[in-house]
Amino acid sequence: MPDRQTTEVITKIRNIAVQKLDAKSTHNTPVIFDFAANLEEADRTSDSVTLNFRMTMDTEPAIAKFVTEGSADIKGEESEIEKLLSADPETNVPYVFTRIYQTVYSVIFMLAGTIDVPYPSPALLKRPHVKAAYSAAAEMENPAAAP
Repeated sequence: MPDRQTTEVITKIRNIAVQKLDAKSTHNTPVIFDFAANLEEADRTSDSVTLNFRMTMDTEPAIAKFVTEGSADIKGEESEIEKLLSADPETNVPYVFTRIYQTVYSVIFMLAGTIDVPYPSPALLKRPHVKAAYSAAAEMENPAAAP
């Protein structure tokens, strides 16, 4: 696991949308959350990486949908940044996603309460069914900048 002392992750939410798809549902309605995420590298220097992210959270049965978009700036030593971008072997989710989700979760929790739908778990990313994609778009555009 990456060292939290030597890396900083600053998460910025650009857009968030929530829909209540079933007016009869409440925060007590039993659901299963399906979480999908996309992470794309937008910029890289020797001591920082900027990632764009999109998280989609749906419920089964279909009573709510959350979509969050934003960016995360990672600053620190190159080796620690690479560790953050690598996937947790247990969940196959990049470590940095856990750090991003910690920030996003508080907003999703507040919105879920506001529209009276079930609250997602703070440990949602630790489940093995999470779908995550990481794309190093900046490396593809500029192979010379790749480590």
